[in-house]
Parts: sequence; structure tokens; C-alpha cells
Amino acid sequence: MASLRGPVLIVEDDPDIRESLEHFLEAHGYPVVAASHGREALEYLRRAPRPSMVVLDMNMPVMDGNRLLTARKGDDTLRAIPVVILSAALVGMSPRDRALYAASYGVAAFLGKPADPPQVLEAVERHALRAEDTSAGVPV
Repeated sequence: MASLRGPVLIVEDDPDIRESLEHFLEAHGYPVVAASHGREALEYLRRAPRPSMVVLDMNMPVMDGNRLLTARKGDDTLRAIPVVILSAALVGMSPRDRALYAASYGVAAFLGKPADPPQVLEAVERHALRAEDTSAGVPV
């Protein structure tokens, strides 16, 4: 595993799912921080160190995933941080709609719930920004 530019940010309102993901990724050597809703995540995204990626649920109180993605889209620095959606909300989308949504909001991947741990790990390994990656333009 290459060194990440920052922790993986998990944004999930269900404490059992959030803690399971945290423990799973930490057990595989990844630094992790967590937020229980989009507003908390947005506050974290605007502070240093910035995360190397975001694993995002869509249906949450206070600020849902769509509103977080909209806020991220309007900020050049935040837009460079990869997002993987982990949610049951988008499972029913057609491949075409997923592609349009991904292109519009800069989403790297979609994973359904319940989460398949090897898929989550593969998404983190594939999409997280590495310390040696200087092309993303994300300040650390």
C-alpha cells in the first residue's frame, strides 16, 4: 500500500456501518476519519490535512450526500478529492444515469449497500490520492 496524502473520510450516518468501515480500513493500514452527515464532512474537507478520498453515503440528516457533492463541485480544491458513493439510494440507477451523475459531480465509483468489504478496499486502493501524486492539485 502506497502512502496516502491524507486519511480516508467516511461520511455515514449509521454508527454501526460507519464504525465497521473505520475498523475494516484501519485493519488494512489506512488512516480514517469519519463524519455522521454532510455538513460535518464539509467542515472536515475545508481543514488540513485534507482527506485522500471520501466514502459517501447519500441519505443522511442535516446535509445529505447530494448537497455535499453540490458544495464540493463549486470548490476547485475540494473537487479534486475523489469520492466513492456507498449507498443503497443509487443502486436502482441505470448505468447511463450513473455515468451522467458521475460526470456531473465528479464521482469516482458507486458501491451499493450492504457494503462488500473487498469492494470497499479495492475502491480505496484504486481511488485514494497517494503522497507521490502531485497531479491532483489538492493541498495537504
